[in-house]
Amino acid sequence: MESLPDRLPLVIGVTGHRDLRDEDVPRLEREIAGIIARLRRDYLDAETPIVVLSALAEGADRLVARVALAHGAYLIAPLPLPLEEYRRDFEPGLKPGNVAEFDALLARAIAAPVMPLRAASLEALRADRGERAEQYRAVGIFITQHCHVLLALWDGDGKDMAAGGTAEVVAFKRDGIPLMVGGSPRASLDASEVGPVIEIATPRMKERNAAKEVAVGRWGRDLVKRHRGGIVRRSWRRAAAFLARTLHREAKDERATLPVAVRRELDAWQSFETLIDLTRTFNREAAALAASADGAARRAHGLDALFTDPAGVTDLEAKASAMKRAPLWCRLYAVADALAQERQKQFQWDWRLLFFFGFVAFFCFAMFTHAGYVTNLFLGGYFVTFLVLLVLFARATLGQHQERYLDYRALAEALRVAVYWKLIGIGARRADAKAGDGRAATVDAGPVGDVAAAYPIKQPNELAWVKICLRTIERLDRPDDAPPGRIDPRGHALARRFWVHGHGRDHRDAFRHPAGAVAVRFRAAPVLPRPARLAGARAHGPHRGRPPTGHRGGLGRICRAARVQGAGAAIRPHARAVRTRLRPAAAGDRRGNGGARPRALPRARHRGDAGERGVGGDLPPAPDPAAAMTGNGGAFLPKSWCNR
Repeated sequence: MESLPDRLPLVIGVTGHRDLRDEDVPRLEREIAGIIARLRRDYLDAETPIVVLSALAEGADRLVARVALAHGAYLIAPLPLPLEEYRRDFEPGLKPGNVAEFDALLARAIAAPVMPLRAASLEALRADRGERAEQYRAVGIFITQHCHVLLALWDGDGKDMAAGGTAEVVAFKRDGIPLMVGGSPRASLDASEVGPVIEIATPRMKERNAAKEVAVGRWGRDLVKRHRGGIVRRSWRRAAAFLARTLHREAKDERATLPVAVRRELDAWQSFETLIDLTRTFNREAAALAASADGAARRAHGLDALFTDPAGVTDLEAKASAMKRAPLWCRLYAVADALAQERQKQFQWDWRLLFFFGFVAFFCFAMFTHAGYVTNLFLGGYFVTFLVLLVLFARATLGQHQERYLDYRALAEALRVAVYWKLIGIGARRADAKAGDGRAATVDAGPVGDVAAAYPIKQPNELAWVKICLRTIERLDRPDDAPPGRIDPRGHALARRFWVHGHGRDHRDAFRHPAGAVAVRFRAAPVLPRPARLAGARAHGPHRGRPPTGHRGGLGRICRAARVQGAGAAIRPHARAVRTRLRPAAAGDRRGNGGARPRALPRARHRGDAGERGVGGDLPPAPDPAAAMTGNGGAFLPKSWCNR
């Protein structure tokens, strides 16, 4: 089985009917091959691989998987049921030999995650057809959430909305997962699973067919061009919109005349093109980095920085442990960090050159106003410098130097947090039928869920891209060291040393200078998942001893997850010690410190607003920042935070 390269792939989800007609199969194979070739031509390049998500059910799922593998794609086979139980659904099946076909395709898959059982046992699942349908609905949701585009081979009958059926999966991809189905208010607000659908009208074996013959609906750039026009029409529309804004008038929106479903599909394809453009650019620059002379050294330097403590010592053993526990996360972090640093230097040079030539232009113009009657040399210098400024500005704008720096930095920070999560043992641990080490016997999705689940919801396209990348990497990572079934004390100690204390050191050093404090706060807060922001919040000067406003709850989820997973032996002794240190000394308090009364910590010298004051209007006591970064107090937070 060929391994996937260290690149971000395009993920195609598959759904469709099982009862395909034999006479339609050759035509369907040609249409599917044409769709894959057109996706490569219109949206991808040679550096971007294709991954197909197919449950390998009889009919459409296997047909797409077989054609995609023949055209160089990779296969991930999410299973709705444990492997042996899933095979029972193909016996006897619609056609002979379908179990052998299933096994052959499964052997070529790079992963086969198994959905967690919703029923109490397999016996209860076999007795209740509704519970079995819920398992198929779960795999449909899984495919919807993890794919960029959905390929649907169906008859187009949207009235047949059976649980886990093709019509329901198509509706999930177009409109999102409803609250009553997802069961999570947070997930119902998340739009990252909404995306485009490529439909192939496919007749079925049954007598009444909504589709009479195989036909591919309009999709991709053809759909956008039909409703938005070509380059001339779009340019005219932009000019009209600019003129309307100049005259303080409202420009006519041509989309207002389109049906709601068409507008939604049009927006989905435009968002898809934006996200895939980011993926294609990242992969192209990652390939250039790998081919450069110092590419390997730059990647190694970025990965070493993850495991360098505040004293500047790199722990090679911790690095090796992370490479075993989360190899793909580590490698992609090293690439994203190196690219972010390269783009940062490029962006900084853009500003330096713009300021320099701007000063030269100002100098030439000022000298011309005073000495223009003597020579026109300064006037010529002014015009030349002005042209250089225009070229530099156009180069930075068209090259999107600042945008790419922010995108790569956001991805690198998210991957950095994910590496530490994997070391600790936080995150989804879904059973894999291809693991071959007994992990498929038990299904534990983890109380926190995927790393992407902690990422902010309802974000613009760029951060939606980061979240989709996290979901994709979660499925592609193949660790050499199996993740623990609970919080790993050793990994937790490494995360405290390199993540919490190291992040706190950066903030503490930056807050010695007001300008650095502002830069760090605005650089880190928007791009880190909520648990990461809270873990580093202890070092913020104005926020000492309490979580920043608007970011309460993420760390509480981690703390509760740690208790759920049975990590009390590793965490609670430290947590009790820290809570004792953070609790104000009171008369009669004899906890900790050998029964002695704990030392009272100094109160803050300033008062907050009414929402921040404790009893009597004073702020709660806060530890000294330096002490918090060096002692056990830097590892955990007060109990009140964990209960929120």
